[in-house]
Amino acid sequence: MTGSEHEAVHVHVHLVMAGAFPLRMADLLFTDSELVIPEYHYLTPLFGIARRETHRVAERAVERYADAGVDGLVGMAKRTHRIEYEDVERVRIYEGGAFGRPKVAVDVADGPAYAYRVHAPIDVPSFASAVNSLGERRGFRVDRRGALGFRPLESVLRFVADR
Repeated sequence: MTGSEHEAVHVHVHLVMAGAFPLRMADLLFTDSELVIPEYHYLTPLFGIARRETHRVAERAVERYADAGVDGLVGMAKRTHRIEYEDVERVRIYEGGAFGRPKVAVDVADGPAYAYRVHAPIDVPSFASAVNSLGERRGFRVDRRGALGFRPLESVLRFVADR
């Protein structure tokens, strides 16, 4: 048992990506006690994206979550981040605008943010409302921004920190 087996998932964002090379596919799972981020697949431009690997892996992740919940995704993950809510200072949600994808950044007390681009369809206002409700109960802020997203220096710092 990983500790998440019996925890409720309050907010689940499917198919987010981080990094540049390789891209890391993950889900964001806001559970009772922590944010769980299972990174379940790494993609390279030639051997992942060009061959439509993203869709196959995403479908497999949906099936795994339906069958086994959080533990199913954690079990298929190459790496999992577990961030306790007391370490979360703020969650930034970017709309993405007409030309960009929605983005989510989790600012933590120690080090650069965990930041992800959302590749699955998402209702940003509903997502922001749900995360805000959870943040009010767990003690972190939520900022919703209409901007495209991350600044280049922030991206470099995340890369160096392997987030």
